[in-house]
Amino acid sequence: MSVIGQILNPIFEAIAGLLAFYYGLVHDYSLAIALLTISVMIVLSPLTIKSTRSMLEMQRIQPEIKKIQAKYKNDKIAQQEALSQLFKENKVSPAGGCLPMLAQFPLLYVMYEVIRGLSNTVGPHNTASPKYISHTTLLYHNLIASHGQMQSLGINLSETATRVHGFTSALPYYLVIAIAVVLQYLQMAQLTRKNPQAAAANPQAQMLQKYTPIIFAVIYISIPAGVNLYFIVSALFRIGQQELMYRHDPVLKKHLQASAEARLAGTEAIEHSKPAGGGFKALWSSIKESAEKEQEPKPKPKPSGDFGATGRKSNNNGYKKPSTGGQKRPGQSRPRSPGKNDKRGG
Repeated sequence: MSVIGQILNPIFEAIAGLLAFYYGLVHDYSLAIALLTISVMIVLSPLTIKSTRSMLEMQRIQPEIKKIQAKYKNDKIAQQEALSQLFKENKVSPAGGCLPMLAQFPLLYVMYEVIRGLSNTVGPHNTASPKYISHTTLLYHNLIASHGQMQSLGINLSETATRVHGFTSALPYYLVIAIAVVLQYLQMAQLTRKNPQAAAANPQAQMLQKYTPIIFAVIYISIPAGVNLYFIVSALFRIGQQELMYRHDPVLKKHLQASAEARLAGTEAIEHSKPAGGGFKALWSSIKESAEKEQEPKPKPKPSGDFGATGRKSNNNGYKKPSTGGQKRPGQSRPRSPGKNDKRGG
């Protein structure tokens, strides 16, 4: 084992042990990997929330960054000092929005090593010898029985697409890769779609969005399908998490409102306003507040029209006939009083 492997061996054992625990519950490799992925994403949620806010904040101040770069284009030291001051005032880090993407690379290596260790075989007969998990787990015994193969969803999750021969046999593996790449693109495009004006002011982010899925597609081809499944579930989780944040996170809601107002006004600068609090506490409070509002009983609409003593609705829709006070209205004949010439019966 390499030096890096020895250093990360406790992490390999922790991830593999959690995977063995979930496999003991669901008895399926793909479901166990999905549950493992969700657990990891929940742990990384505070980092994701912070980096998403930082990414939007960097997009918002792009016009100011360009002004500083143009103003001090011949003085790099002054330009760097002005940019540092701008970042300090807005409490953002230039690398903050890249943290989720950068965090995927160590996770990629950890998951790759775990899947490879679990499907490890030794000897001339390729005898299964799973690593990183206890010999008493159900996962260990099933891997021994299946000769190190992780069969689920009709494919071997421990196999890579490039090692599968035949078009029909390799097609499901490449389909998994295609799904992972598409979801990777949709996850990054979600931020641009929600805040297009700020994204347009940041060409670097657009370049990153365009080429990052291609880079990962090359990586996905050469790693086991189980690792690709991990990134499929993680992308779905992040898409749902980002959508939830845009609906309930007070900071992101302020960004969207300011962006919409700026588009209506035809301006490029987005006035920044940040509510008190942040992180999980503010997001959770906003979600609870929305749920409580939905559960509140709605007032019944008042019926139109008048209801008399009988409880029947009148047909005049609430219009009351005005009293004339015994006076003659225009176009109305006065009733005749009996006169002398009137004939009476009898």
